[in-house]
Amino acid sequence: MKNKTMKKTINRLSKCIGKEIIRTNPTCYEDRCYTEEAILLLGFTTDGRIIYRHTTLSWLFGDEERTLPISFTDMNWITYKKALRSGGTKLSKWKGKKIRRIKPTAMGDKSFMDEPVTLLSASKSHMVVKDYRSEFVLDQRYTRFEDWIIA
Repeated sequence: MKNKTMKKTINRLSKCIGKEIIRTNPTCYEDRCYTEEAILLLGFTTDGRIIYRHTTLSWLFGDEERTLPISFTDMNWITYKKALRSGGTKLSKWKGKKIRRIKPTAMGDKSFMDEPVTLLSASKSHMVVKDYRSEFVLDQRYTRFEDWIIA
């Protein structure tokens, strides 16, 4: 094992083994994978890498066990259940209402600006919206209250 910080991280994440988890922030290399899709935490390799299985994208990746690079073993994970829980934000007060983005993300993403979506939940790190065909879990790039209006 690398160091005390890694041991602390693994001890904390070990409580989530067998649960779906999702990232709250990108890795130190700005990798945003798994900030909008949950994975099932299965355990850790001897060098501290996360062993997981896809859940929300299992139709695409199948049911095999995979391992993440060591940069993903950090404190930026929460349970998927917690990520979907609404609470404590200005956006969460609009739960159940139609909303529309008025500003693109910092990366220039203009999703949800043309057609309103229904807000299902909003937390500090994630929000869930629904359009006429499906639900979307959005990461913290989308959770700024100032970027949304009631449609």
